[in-house]
Amino acid sequence: MSNTFATRLKQLRICVDESQINFAEMLEIPVPSYRKYEKGEREPTLSVISKFFEHPKTKVFAQWLITGENYPNATTNNPIGDNTYTPILSEEEFEKQFVSKAKETLMFLCHLGWFKSTKTTNFETSGKLLLRDLKPMLTGSFKKAKSA
Repeated sequence: MSNTFATRLKQLRICVDESQINFAEMLEIPVPSYRKYEKGEREPTLSVISKFFEHPKTKVFAQWLITGENYPNATTNNPIGDNTYTPILSEEEFEKQFVSKAKETLMFLCHLGWFKSTKTTNFETSGKLLLRDLKPMLTGSFKKAKSA
C-alpha cells in the first residue's frame, strides 16, 4: 500500500469519519483543492498544512500526515477516543493481508499434520472463504467500537 501524503490524507479523513466536502470545509480548504491533494495531483502549501496542526480533530495526526511516522493510536492520545477503530489499512489491503495470513496458517496446520492437503487444495481460495465468513463479525466489531 502506498504511503504518500495523498494516501495518508484519505486515511485521516476516513478516520475522522467525514466526507471529502465536510472535511475540506471543516479545515477551510477549497473542496476542489482538497480533492486534488487527496488524489495526489497537487501538493499542499504550508498554509494548508498548518490547518492540520491547528484543528482539534487533526492536530494529533499532523506529524504523521506530513512524515508518515508516529501514527497516533489508543496509547498515544487518539483524539477520537480510545475505543475507536482507526483504519490504518484500506479494506482492500486488509483483505489481501488476511488471505495471505490465512493461507500461511493453513499450510502450517497441514505441516503439523492437523489435516492433510491434497493436490486440489487451494489455500488462497480457503483464505478468501474464511474472510467471507468472518467479515460480518469483523465489520460488526469495528462498527460497535466506533459507536462506543
